Amino acid sequence: MSIPPHPTARFGLTTMTCVVIASMIGSGIFTTSGFALADLQSPARVLFAWSVGGVIALSGAVAYGELARRLPQSGGEYLYLSKLMHPFVGFLAGWISLTVGFSGSIALVALTFEEYVVPAEIRASSLPGGSAAIAVIAVFGVGHAFLVKLFASLQNAIVGIKLIALISFLVIAASKVSTHTWHWEPVAEPLPPLLTWPTLLAMSTSVMFMSLSYAGFNSAIYAASEVSNPNQTIPHALILGTVLVTVLYLLLNVVFLTATPAMEILASPAVASIAAKAIGGSSLELLIRIAIGLGTLTSVAGMIMVGPRVISRMADDGVFFAAFRTGPDSVSRSVLLQASLAAALVLVSNIKDLLGFLGATLSLSSAITVATLLIPLRKSSSGQTDTARRPSVITVTAAIFYVLSTLILIAMMLRHDWHDLIRTAATLGTGVVVWLAMTAYRSRQT
Repeated sequence: MSIPPHPTARFGLTTMTCVVIASMIGSGIFTTSGFALADLQSPARVLFAWSVGGVIALSGAVAYGELARRLPQSGGEYLYLSKLMHPFVGFLAGWISLTVGFSGSIALVALTFEEYVVPAEIRASSLPGGSAAIAVIAVFGVGHAFLVKLFASLQNAIVGIKLIALISFLVIAASKVSTHTWHWEPVAEPLPPLLTWPTLLAMSTSVMFMSLSYAGFNSAIYAASEVSNPNQTIPHALILGTVLVTVLYLLLNVVFLTATPAMEILASPAVASIAAKAIGGSSLELLIRIAIGLGTLTSVAGMIMVGPRVISRMADDGVFFAAFRTGPDSVSRSVLLQASLAAALVLVSNIKDLLGFLGATLSLSSAITVATLLIPLRKSSSGQTDTARRPSVITVTAAIFYVLSTLILIAMMLRHDWHDLIRTAATLGTGVVVWLAMTAYRSRQT
């Protein structure tokens, strides 16, 4: 089967770094820490959990950067697992990307946008729940389908405004260091020992939920075929975006967790707005709400931009419908399909149902993908190993750390709530059925 030529490179380091930042900074950073504080009982321990999540994400970024150097093409986990393991494994990863990784994540972030920016109390009674979320998906779906460069530039601008809003918040908070009363005290004294099973279980669960805030560190890989000099641009964008976001997350959480007594934000999804109001009143609270709105918008836009490239790659390889193969109209068709699936999920799901399911399923797919770096390279016909493709010690160490830490977190989280395992199994089972159907169809065609 001849594969159509890939689109002309049109994205550089700035755009790809913005894609990483946009995909990572959604709503989780503004909502997660209150729940983590309820589990971990201490601001210091919550900050430690965020640090662990950042280190895991950075190790994943290093590993995915090496994968991008090996295969600097669009397709993400589907491409890597198809080429480095087996086409069937790759198809399942692509199926996860299509149904969960992007469609589910887009739906989750769009629903969060509606929850915080257009809540029921201010939404017109004639508009049903989910209407604002679907509207956001539709706007960016149409934009990235038919006005790619314009919406890429628009997305970069929104990312810049979002970062300015967050940095302004941090500057205002820093100006209040000597005049505001900060609270580092734990929820209760004495704290339970850290190295006990209940505390470790709570820590792992918190880190797993925080991993959703770091998810997206690998987002630049999905559009690699449309990136200038992808074997260098993609790794640099992954690492740069992940480092910037991790530092920003830690600084924000120092403010969120200490601006008020712990009991005021305990188990609250509004930890960011509570902290902002305590520091700077209604005006600063409005600023952080604007940042939340922009964060969710750019996250939706970033995933709608890069996710459909997986669909096109699967179609190129003959494991998805031919109408989505790379060509003049493939991007628009794939974007509209991705947006339609996300809109459908908005209608049948809610934020709570999506959170744990997405974390477990996407982390498992990423861990398996990174594990391919640990497979010994095949020797050439001359019997020599391709040393140019051999990963460095740093990359191997990062890959091992990412795989082991991710699998441990998944295991501990599923022990805490095994219902997400059922949803993950159902997704994989559906993918197997689709694979068998597509295989049978191809057999009849030949």
